[in-house]
Amino acid sequence: MSPLWRDQIHISLSPSHVALLRYGKGLKPRLTAKTAVACQPVAGDAPWSGALTALDGLFCKPEWQRADASVVVTNGFVRFQLLPWNENIIGAEEQRVFARHKLAAVYGDSSEWEIRIAEGNAGTENLACGIHQKLLGSISACCSKRGVRLRSLQPYLMAAYNRVRPELAQGNIWFAVAEPERVCLMRLENGTWRSVHCRSLNTDNPLAALVTVIEREQQLAGLDGQTGRTLLYAPGVTSASLSAITKMKFKLVGPSSESSLDWRTGFQLAMAESA
Repeated sequence: MSPLWRDQIHISLSPSHVALLRYGKGLKPRLTAKTAVACQPVAGDAPWSGALTALDGLFCKPEWQRADASVVVTNGFVRFQLLPWNENIIGAEEQRVFARHKLAAVYGDSSEWEIRIAEGNAGTENLACGIHQKLLGSISACCSKRGVRLRSLQPYLMAAYNRVRPELAQGNIWFAVAEPERVCLMRLENGTWRSVHCRSLNTDNPLAALVTVIEREQQLAGLDGQTGRTLLYAPGVTSASLSAITKMKFKLVGPSSESSLDWRTGFQLAMAESA
């Protein structure tokens, strides 16, 4: 069945929220329903436990059943690692083994993580993403139980990256994908990945913390002040709010980047929109 013949649900999941957008079928889909609910992990359980419980509860309602789903998960549920080019590695399986080894060296035991690799050009670094198998299995089971077909699942970093890829193709660029609790900062040179780091933010003043983290990471890169352009994907953050706290120049990219959306309370739906 063509995807155009079924409604589409865009979903975002993090430890603190679940958000859903439903679009009608057809070539020009119309938004027909939306919701965002707060949640929290069950003490002693996986960090996504509260989000999956909330999602299952929403799927009990008819307006969130019998559709195709695209899911974006918080970068906090994912482990990222750049893989140096190695001409001796042949085939997808060897690449996954290599990626698992590199992830384990940084994050510890990766045996229960599903490894996905975003490949760069030949001779350049690839980006490995690790997502816990229990999280993937739980999302899939939650969807299938309610007649929802899971069509795609991405980390927020990659969903945002794919949305603005043309703007990242040339020059020395810092690309920051921000949530109120964390930021992932990627450095690219002419479209080639050079580094990727994820950092937690002080939630008392997350916007100020965001700017501080970006400035610090750029200084630690040791590029003698040649930082290039900084692109910020943080729907709800505006140029005015940034200029009030820093002289650093940002280019805002992504949906609703200059809207009246409140970053701290409305980003959930914008994150779902990126799915």
